[in-house]
Amino acid sequence: MSNIEEPRQISRRKVSRGVAWSVPVIAAAIAAPSAAASVTPPACPACFEPGVIPGGFTSQSAVLGGRGALAITTALNVDSSGCDVSLFQPVYTAIMTKATLTMSNGATYTSTAGLGSGVGTFGSISAFNMNALFTNIAFPNGGSLIANYPVVPKKICVDFTMILIGLPSLIEIQCPATLCWDVRSTATGIVAFGAGTLNFSGLLSPA
Repeated sequence: MSNIEEPRQISRRKVSRGVAWSVPVIAAAIAAPSAAASVTPPACPACFEPGVIPGGFTSQSAVLGGRGALAITTALNVDSSGCDVSLFQPVYTAIMTKATLTMSNGATYTSTAGLGSGVGTFGSISAFNMNALFTNIAFPNGGSLIANYPVVPKKICVDFTMILIGLPSLIEIQCPATLCWDVRSTATGIVAFGAGTLNFSGLLSPA
């Protein structure tokens, strides 16, 4: 007669009971992501406006072959004071993705690299530093030491991506916004035979 005991048989009732207890746990785990995914994110607000900019900019352009680059560095004020502050968390992020410069002769130029980003306060006016470099600008011959150069910046439009956190869902949304400023600027210097040096100064106001 063997002393080795036979393994105990697990009853069908215990197996069924274990399965029955495990099913709700699995169902709950599956239902949780579905519930979270069903939350509707808030719509992008259309309340961002260009703000008044007290400071201006100065820049110098070296012209060669009738072409030159123009760097414009300034603080852009973004006004969100007209927004409904109950829809989003008070802090948002603004990323500049493209700047478009319109000159007084109607020619346009774009800058996309390293424009700038920052954190603003929703429902108020926030300043964001912009560092735009516009290249290959056509500068015709002209100007003098006593008269203004004829081709100057007239308008700057900046494409932003605003990153907002909705309430009460806490879902992050990315909202595009294009804001424009008129530029009142002057330039001194001379371009002769496609070469010269121009000095620009300008003030920006909401377009």
